[in-house]
Amino acid sequence: MLITVGRVGKAHGIRGSVTIQVLTDEPESRFVVGSPITTEPTLPQPLVIAGLKWHSGRLLMDFEGITDRTAAESLRGTLLQVEVDQFERPEDPDEYYDHQLVGLNVRTVNGELLGTI
Repeated sequence: MLITVGRVGKAHGIRGSVTIQVLTDEPESRFVVGSPITTEPTLPQPLVIAGLKWHSGRLLMDFEGITDRTAAESLRGTLLQVEVDQFERPEDPDEYYDHQLVGLNVRTVNGELLGTI
C-alpha cells in the first residue's frame, strides 16, 4: 500500500536539490539514501534518493539523475509516496494511517451514529 510522505517544493541552488514538505512523522525511516520513491503524478521511473539534509528547519533532498535547477523545478508539487505493509501501524499507538480509518463508524460522545468514514 502506498502512503504519501512528502511533497516536492522549490528548487534549492543550481545542482538539482529540492525542498521537501514532509508529510510523515517518521522522515528518518521513510527517506533513506538509495531508496526509490514512487511519485504522483507518476514519473517514467521512481525517483531514487541520492542525498538529504536538514537546513534551517527544511528538508533538502537530491535525486539520482536530477542534476540542475531546471530539472529540480520540473518536480515541484510532485507527491512522494512509499510502499508500506497494509497492516503496518505508526510508532505511536494512538496514531493511524488514513487508510486504516476507512469503513469505521463515527459516533458522538452519546453514541449517536454520525456516519461512516
